Amino acid sequence: MMFNHSPIQMEWFYYLYGEKTKLNWFLMEFALEYYDHIMDSPKLKDYRIQYNKEQIAQYCTYFTRRFKESVLKCLRGKRKSVVFYDEHISDFYPHFTDPQVRQLCHVASYAWKDLASNCTGCPEQCFQDYESRSYNFEEFED
Repeated sequence: MMFNHSPIQMEWFYYLYGEKTKLNWFLMEFALEYYDHIMDSPKLKDYRIQYNKEQIAQYCTYFTRRFKESVLKCLRGKRKSVVFYDEHISDFYPHFTDPQVRQLCHVASYAWKDLASNCTGCPEQCFQDYESRSYNFEEFED
């Protein structure tokens, strides 16, 4: 299913029933937020011309899945904040220049801040019990 009218699909964030966790739900929401920020960024106009919506959605999903390790380190107390690695971008787009990679990294950072600020008061509480099941996956399925 496509969610929020974006080509990002919920099924890209779990393979097995047991992977329908609160953390994976949050990561899907982050990928959606990142996608929206990319689509709205005036600085990424050339990027949007070069790549179609489905390609951008695949990139956002790839980035988010790689980013999961950084989130887990924070949740487990091994780090104070998440880290956005340039390699997560340059591995997907090896031909991108440093400024292009940095711009996508900045947009990821803004997407993270926006999503995290919206989490306050959310009943899902994804970070409190991040390994437990999220029923949102079933609720929003077709």
